[in-house]
Amino acid sequence: MQITKACDYAFRALVDLARLGGGPAETARVARDVDVPPIYLRKILQGLSHAGLVRTLAGTGGGVALARSPEDISLKDIVEALEGPITLSECIDHPETCVRSDTCSVRPNLAVIQESIKADLASRTIAQLA
Repeated sequence: MQITKACDYAFRALVDLARLGGGPAETARVARDVDVPPIYLRKILQGLSHAGLVRTLAGTGGGVALARSPEDISLKDIVEALEGPITLSECIDHPETCVRSDTCSVRPNLAVIQESIKADLASRTIAQLA
């Protein structure tokens, strides 16, 4: 399992916005500062906007800004906004998909690991990284 490039870029962009006081900042400037291709960053910001993590502002003085305080944006929020639910195996959240789920010794252990990952990502905020 590996964090996607989109998540990595999103982490960096939101940390940059937090360091600037939350925005608004020109998307091109953020892309340049965090070394992300501008077109790719726009796509990432669109996903973050749909999740309510950033807001875009049109016109002079516009750009992108944090939609919530940096203390209220966790790494888990970002990953789930871009990648969907964090799940190590389909059988953890949907045991009915596996005929062995009632007797499987792997599933409960993976479930513990999955919850640990989620909790750790949820405990780390953009404010802490900034």
